[in-house]
Amino acid sequence: MKKLKDIVVIGVALFAMFFGAGNLIFPPQLGVVSGDSWLQAILGFFTTDVSLSILAIIAIAKSGGTFNSFASKVGPRFSIIMGIIIMLIIGPLLALPRTGAVSYEMGILPIFPGIPQYIFTLIYFGISLLFVINPKGIIDKIALYLTPVLLVALVSIIVKNILMPDTIMPAARLTNVYTYAFLEGYQTLDGLAAVIFAGIILMGLKEKGYTDTSSQIKMTIKSGLVAFSIIGFVYGGLIYLGANGASSIPEGMTRTETFMTLVDRMFGQYGVWMVAITVIFACFTTTVGLTTTVAEYFSELTNNKLSYRFNVITITLISFLLANLGVEQIVFFSGPILNMIYPAILVLIVLNLFDKYIPFKEIYSGVVGGTLCFSILMFICQSFDSLSGAKNFLMSFPMTSYEMGWLIPALLGGLLASVSYKIKAAR
Repeated sequence: MKKLKDIVVIGVALFAMFFGAGNLIFPPQLGVVSGDSWLQAILGFFTTDVSLSILAIIAIAKSGGTFNSFASKVGPRFSIIMGIIIMLIIGPLLALPRTGAVSYEMGILPIFPGIPQYIFTLIYFGISLLFVINPKGIIDKIALYLTPVLLVALVSIIVKNILMPDTIMPAARLTNVYTYAFLEGYQTLDGLAAVIFAGIILMGLKEKGYTDTSSQIKMTIKSGLVAFSIIGFVYGGLIYLGANGASSIPEGMTRTETFMTLVDRMFGQYGVWMVAITVIFACFTTTVGLTTTVAEYFSELTNNKLSYRFNVITITLISFLLANLGVEQIVFFSGPILNMIYPAILVLIVLNLFDKYIPFKEIYSGVVGGTLCFSILMFICQSFDSLSGAKNFLMSFPMTSYEMGWLIPALLGGLLASVSYKIKAAR
């Protein structure tokens, strides 16, 4: 009975940490542009978010339970560099500022328009700092105090939407719904967060007495499945929310405006308060989880030369400053960076899942190297108009229209690594 309770508590807390700003603003807007093709949207979104995140947690657990054990098969330097990049993305440079910005634009501005953004974000990140300054028991704090409010608000919105279907669901505003949804799944950052959050699960498990590796792996996988079962239900409900109310959403609305309009359609004058409660709690649980995880990572990386307390204060300060740029500005800059990093994480997840079938570790460096080469070149070509010729060449690769042009370079990298290894072994 204790084991089942621990799985549920950790799974629910994990859901709350994952479900933040991006998880709330992307699915409804995706439903709006998908219209009557909302099932395709769910499938595409689940591919790069829910499915990838579950597989990531399983891969981390199987590889040893840490990001280092997961990525060091490519090389120790790669593990450190990629770990730092991911931590900065899901931490103070993108994800954390977005939680503060979304909380203000959707939770505070509609109700208290006279409050300046910098005043709210100062209070928001200040309260977060009080939560995370002592990491002990952080799993239970999130599961017991924060998640119930978030879940009640989300379920209320989803159920109310199901009970009031629109008479006519409009056609999709896109030509390729699945591809668009596939790319939107990147923006939630869940795939990146999953390879990191496994560590905070293990910390919670150790506090609860699970000290051997075997039980930690089993509990991590089971807790992850609980978390993403809830997330899958919520995503599906929010995408359908957008599709069901698409006729009331004009072109050009921002993601935050879209969600607020959809909720107002169902709850009227109470909708703005429903949005505020849902958004602030969704973002705050993620802020607490991410800040704790990133701070502990840099503390361990530097052998405590950068203390946990110093890290959380620094991360919180940077997040506060960048949050005042606004949601759309943060999303605009994050897209190209995520498209460059995600493919390498995706192939690492697959490789770790099938590790026992990989005859030698050089394949890791070959596959990941080929993937990164393509992704970095594509990022550079898309950043400079003068490189249009090179961009057209890269666009000619198979699957590039589905943002998977890196697939052939990944396979070629693995093949070259295999040939090189066999040549060296034959000498």
